[in-house]
Amino acid sequence: MHPRLLLSRGDDLPTRKAAVYGVGIGFMAFISIVIALRLWVRIFMLRAMGTDDVLMVVGTLLTFGLTITTMIGTQYGIGKHLSDINLEDYEALFKSVWATRILYTVGMGFVKMSLLWFFLRLDQRWWMRWSVFFVMFIVVGLSFASFVGSIVSCTPPSKFWDVTGERPGHCMSPGPQQDFYEVNGILNIVTDILIWLLPIPMLWQLHITLVAAIFGVFSIGILALSAACVRYNFVLDLEGNKDQFYPLADSLNWCTIEVYVAIFCGSAPSLSVLIKTYAPRVFGTSKAQNYASGTPTPGHNLANKLPKTSRHRRLEETTGLGSQDAIVLNEREPDGITLKTDIHMEVTDGNGAYVRETYSDFTRRA
Repeated sequence: MHPRLLLSRGDDLPTRKAAVYGVGIGFMAFISIVIALRLWVRIFMLRAMGTDDVLMVVGTLLTFGLTITTMIGTQYGIGKHLSDINLEDYEALFKSVWATRILYTVGMGFVKMSLLWFFLRLDQRWWMRWSVFFVMFIVVGLSFASFVGSIVSCTPPSKFWDVTGERPGHCMSPGPQQDFYEVNGILNIVTDILIWLLPIPMLWQLHITLVAAIFGVFSIGILALSAACVRYNFVLDLEGNKDQFYPLADSLNWCTIEVYVAIFCGSAPSLSVLIKTYAPRVFGTSKAQNYASGTPTPGHNLANKLPKTSRHRRLEETTGLGSQDAIVLNEREPDGITLKTDIHMEVTDGNGAYVRETYSDFTRRA
């Protein structure tokens, strides 16, 4: 019996197409701005484009592909009730579903690797690096297993969208496939927890203001973890659901939300540099307070007199976290973090005839 004869509901059934387009277009626009600002900071302000930035860009492009594929899939059946799907649309529908599995797995893998690569740059103590390498090994292994599992769920893969049954090959039964994705969802949540716990030992012994600033950035990682849990709940709802293409739209929506939130979390440190440079009042820095009172900050005139190249050089000395305090990875002593602060002060009389420059440099090992 043709699936359209099952669960007959009439011709005016609602679909999830609007929800898919709303979430997809909204997040694509927002993340495009986030990534553009991240690259601006890393390339032109810090001049420190790194491997983590490349991985994040690749992960973002793959996630855009996931969103676009999901939106295309709504034309053929994603977000529709089974009774509203035309027979001639099933092949394109199954192709869309197959592609979303691949794009989600690979895209999330790149985003997580970008976050972990950033942690490697943040702390070079040997035990911390080995901790990051261990989580990297888990993430790569899980991503590879998920990718292979999606590919071999049907052999050859074209069997997945064979609606006629004429192509040779075989597919894994729906039960084991569902079990595979449920276990995969749990392991994804576990890796999310590990990733967002990793920065805590790095920050534990740093100055309290720096800790507060960085924790403010990484605390939003709980949003990515929450999105992963919600997505997993929708995966569970697909089990045994004969009208599964309708709730599949919500499941795929939360797949994209999970990755987009992770991209935002991973880009937040670069965005904080931009904010502290052009809108210091947001973080309540002393510079912002002095602006509010109309009193020039110490070294303000000196900074304006510096050549442009010197100002760029001073900016490059800050970390990707955007702090006025720079985390210096000591090359001679690689198993520690040094907190270094440079203070530049200037005193002038009313006529600006006398200038005194004082430089204080102190360091503290974490």
